[in-house]
Amino acid sequence: MCGRQEDASMNIRPERGGFDGRSPGREPIFDLPTALVVMVGVLIAVQVGRGFLSPADDVGVMANFAFVPDRFLGEAAEYVYPGGRGAWAWTFLTYALLHDGWVHLAFNAAMLAALGRMVIARTGLVRLLALLLAATVAGAALHLAVRWGDTTPMIGASGAVAGLFGAVPRLLFAPPHAPLRSVGATLADPRARAFVFALVAMNVVLVVLGTAPFGLGGGEVAWAVHLGGFLVGFLGFAAFDRH
Repeated sequence: MCGRQEDASMNIRPERGGFDGRSPGREPIFDLPTALVVMVGVLIAVQVGRGFLSPADDVGVMANFAFVPDRFLGEAAEYVYPGGRGAWAWTFLTYALLHDGWVHLAFNAAMLAALGRMVIARTGLVRLLALLLAATVAGAALHLAVRWGDTTPMIGASGAVAGLFGAVPRLLFAPPHAPLRSVGATLADPRARAFVFALVAMNVVLVVLGTAPFGLGGGEVAWAVHLGGFLVGFLGFAAFDRH
């Protein structure tokens, strides 16, 4: 999960052999659903596009589309930040498209691809998108609550990725086509508890260190974004489960 301040369903593919040099039944190493390839491609395209902007124009992009808690202090929306009150709505989502450099982007893109591949098999494309959007909004909302009035821009797809991290323990330790277990039943599984504990411990360590390739502007970790997204994925996954 990398947060900074500053689907198609999985296809059942026919066995192929001979013409492409692979033995029958052998799957490629990077066999991502097209929807996830497109999502990662959009993040990369945004980062590449920002590289062609002047420093002043890139600041303008950040001012318009990053999530800044200070923007919600009434007059600030009218006189300090571009976009007016309309930005109150769109920045709850658009911050996820911006990243603080290629390392930040690479981590989030890798997690989006790896975890998304697991989750989309259970949810399908539409429900996966709904989960990612809900986790993105929830992460920003919790960040706003704990950093009210902060002027530091927050960027990165960490809320969405955290939602996937939250969904994984609901799925990982159960049979693929079994009914979804309740939150209580999931936490009763020691493997799922260990997974959740490891995620919490990782975020605590990052907060204590204060610097990492995943945080607020200047390297500070946007832990509330991670927590908000994770809670949506873990506690609310039943709303996105197509089974």
